[in-house]
Amino acid sequence: MITTITIFLPLIGVLLMLLMRNADERTTRYTALGVAAAPLLLVLYVYFAHGDDLGNALLTQSFDWVSSLGIGYRVGLDGLGFGMFFLSAFLTLIAVVASWDVRENLRQYYAILFVAELGMLGVFAAQDLILFYVFFEITLIPMYLLVGIWGDENRRPAAIKFFIYTFFGSTVMLAGFLALGILSGPSFSIEELNGGSGLSRAAQIAIAAPILFGLLIKVPAVPFHSWLLDVYISSPISTNVMLSGILPKLGTYGLIKIAIPLLPQGAEPFLPYIAAFGVINIIYGSFVAFMQPDLKALVAYSSIGTLGFILLGIASGNAVGINGAVMQQVTHGLYSALLFILVGIIASRAGTRRIGELGGLADRMPWAGGLLALGALAAMGVPGLGVFVSEFMTIMGGYTAFPVQGVLAASGIVLGAMYLLNMLRRVIFGPIERPALAEATDAGPVEMAAIVPLAALLVILGIFPSLLTNVQRPAVDLVLAAIGGS
Repeated sequence: MITTITIFLPLIGVLLMLLMRNADERTTRYTALGVAAAPLLLVLYVYFAHGDDLGNALLTQSFDWVSSLGIGYRVGLDGLGFGMFFLSAFLTLIAVVASWDVRENLRQYYAILFVAELGMLGVFAAQDLILFYVFFEITLIPMYLLVGIWGDENRRPAAIKFFIYTFFGSTVMLAGFLALGILSGPSFSIEELNGGSGLSRAAQIAIAAPILFGLLIKVPAVPFHSWLLDVYISSPISTNVMLSGILPKLGTYGLIKIAIPLLPQGAEPFLPYIAAFGVINIIYGSFVAFMQPDLKALVAYSSIGTLGFILLGIASGNAVGINGAVMQQVTHGLYSALLFILVGIIASRAGTRRIGELGGLADRMPWAGGLLALGALAAMGVPGLGVFVSEFMTIMGGYTAFPVQGVLAASGIVLGAMYLLNMLRRVIFGPIERPALAEATDAGPVEMAAIVPLAALLVILGIFPSLLTNVQRPAVDLVLAAIGGS
């Protein structure tokens, strides 16, 4: 029951935002902040009270929805989804804090943001294929509106491209879900379908293909990534937080939770290709990021590269790689949200995002510059920060299963260091290139409230990764049992 309450709690925020027609901006922002904090408090309660037993009956709920087809409302938490369940609630709160660049139609913005949060929380708790799809689709329209209404001058083409790509991918995925559920009973319970449901290898391959294709578009894996850059560039800061931190993980989580354990024989022939997609993401993202003149575009392509490590870990089929992939989902969300917010802060002071026109940030904005350096170091996978642990695990797991891909992925760390250190050299150090920066002020209290928690969690998970790995390990073991991994 707690899980259901947490999922649907954002609806209270939607109703409040629609009813507060005469509220001023300050009241609206504080109300949204309180609403966003409520699901996070419940998730933290679950972690501290039930973190060692997420299968507790208090956290699950199940009843028939369409009994003749085996479709039900089934929700619960496990180690595969709990990290992202937490991150969805946490980043929604951060997005509300970071929404200082949203001035028009603020109530509507928050209402739509809370609908998106509901969908994201639901995806990571759904234990039924159709329910997973419903929540998966609930996220689509809100994100389309957040980009299409509150984005920059290129927002509409970017939002339309995003909608076309992701809707097409999810429709193809649904075809696979329907085939799997109907041929297996019918039943759409993820627990009952685990391990292949007695389907032949040929049937599993035929069903796995559309599911994998749809999820890889959502990640996105190169070459299905062309929607990503336009959407990231056009979005306001707080929308970037959700787009980069949560949305791609709907795809990677679907691979870990559904495609591989439910269709082990069907997914097996595709695993080398998923590993190859991961390596392509890493190398392509690094090279293209190096060439970007726009700081926001650099962060966007850096995000593509880091998602490649998740794909490699998933494809490894072993405990080290999959544990790393599950953790990398969280650490990637933290560092990408941190960097996007910092890009917005810097651009608001300098009046530009062009790297060649920035410089001397450390002198005028030491806090923003220092945290930008920390975020970049996290993206590089520097020891002591959360990304290092998860990235190292995905590389080791990937190397065990696919030595060539593992070595190529490791080279991506070097490539990442090259473009990120070059960016830091040009943005933080050297003389001030832009007159506006000569009088710029550092990040203020509200801005610091958005970025310091993200930086703190990256450090905490770098020092104490067991806070997350201990929770996810039992669920990863169940995946390994389903696919015969070790």
